[in-house]
Amino acid sequence: MSVARLGAGVAASGGALYVVGGYDGQNRWNTAERYQPDTNTWHPLAPMNTMRSGLGLVSLNSYLYAIGGYDGQNQLCTVECYNIGRNIWEPRAPMKHCRSALGVAVHQGRIYVFGGFNQHGFLSSVECYCPEKNEWTPVTDMPNGLSGMGITVTMEPCPGSLPEQADEDEAM
Repeated sequence: MSVARLGAGVAASGGALYVVGGYDGQNRWNTAERYQPDTNTWHPLAPMNTMRSGLGLVSLNSYLYAIGGYDGQNQLCTVECYNIGRNIWEPRAPMKHCRSALGVAVHQGRIYVFGGFNQHGFLSSVECYCPEKNEWTPVTDMPNGLSGMGITVTMEPCPGSLPEQADEDEAM
């Protein structure tokens, strides 16, 4: 990586690892880089339009989405979409709530953002982005405001729903 970064967005796509934005203790970055593990090499990419740290980054349908973050003065509502094939960043619809240190995940072709932090404190709101409509919609509020969280989606069956698991539960 060309510069040490704190609060960078990281996502995987097509066997590569992408690192964008971040903060080195003095500067916020708009730079983006791709790591190719098979060759152990880093490649510079087109920079984002906005310097940001504390952003969320996800990969969806061969695009990267840089979401929210902090530019050194304000939490951001803005979203940028990186076209991996064309090496360009393009703006997308902003979130309803500006936020940094947010949780972000992809599920069933949609992007979900969870919590984060802004000038009012910790956020409990959850929003969903539809790429086809280029719009954000509120989903729900979490019981408490949270930031700096990791989010993952699994499609595991509920306990006791597998036939062999049900048999084991009955034997106890």
